[in-house]
Amino acid sequence: MEESLLHTRLRAAAGPRTYRQLAQLTGSNSETVRRYMLGQAPSVEFLSAFCTTLNLNAEWLLTGRGPMHRGDVRGHTLREANPHELLSAVAETLERLLVRVERVEVFLQTLEVRLRAAPPAPGVPSDHGAPTPGVCVRAGEQPAPLPR
Repeated sequence: MEESLLHTRLRAAAGPRTYRQLAQLTGSNSETVRRYMLGQAPSVEFLSAFCTTLNLNAEWLLTGRGPMHRGDVRGHTLREANPHELLSAVAETLERLLVRVERVEVFLQTLEVRLRAAPPAPGVPSDHGAPTPGVCVRAGEQPAPLPR
């Protein structure tokens, strides 16, 4: 079995764990884990379970790029990112949020129009001029109009 950089990283990530411990963590047979750790090409299922249970960054394990642990990926990415790319990503996110807010505003306006135009149900008194439920209004005052 040939030693590769992948196997070097597997052993580094495994640390002092035994083959039996790794087998339990990954749901594998301990003999299979031993072979993988000594140079046999590991299965995709093993690598996936290995990364998941040890909280590893799969890109690091497979290629050596990026941080070893998944929790460090965001910080690493932000440190490595081009400021122009970051600003572009923020601008795109803001544009998407604005579109969503506009859609919510249109929905609320449509809902308000429908509620005002709907006749009261039979046997239910009309509430024209009555305060909106949940809105506190002083005696003699009219509730503020809904925001547009």
